Amino acid sequence: MLNHTSKKFLLGFLGILVITLLVWSWGAYFNPEVREKRADIKYFENIEEEYRNDTYGGATPEETLQLFITALEAEDIELASKYFLPDEREKTIELLKNEFNVNNNFEHVVSGLSKLKRTTGNHDQNKEAFFIIVGLDNIVANQVVLKKNQNNIWKITDL
Repeated sequence: MLNHTSKKFLLGFLGILVITLLVWSWGAYFNPEVREKRADIKYFENIEEEYRNDTYGGATPEETLQLFITALEAEDIELASKYFLPDEREKTIELLKNEFNVNNNFEHVVSGLSKLKRTTGNHDQNKEAFFIIVGLDNIVANQVVLKKNQNNIWKITDL
């Protein structure tokens, strides 16, 4: 049997144990830094999966660019954004929405994109492609960069 002193000691020990577990669980689950780290890990796992499952784009850079232009002509921002890398889509949607709101249509954007010409250069043309518009002063006025993703589909990386 436990005497009064032993019961106090046991209750004190259990109290300390409970407090320790509460502090540990706060640190492991509720600490803002730990929660942010878990959110970052989840974000990168989701992006990795999106990259693996990404099928939007063409077998050639020209095909991807044409699919993008066709989506813009239809004013389908959501579809147009799918021709970009997954982690660029949200930014692309905002950019295209802003362009649509400012000009109320995509005609000038589509017109400019239709004039792009593929360049040759010192890059690996099997993995990266550049399309440019050169202005009257022979300075690049606009550029679109495409790269092959892990599924061998060409994606727009920069507009």
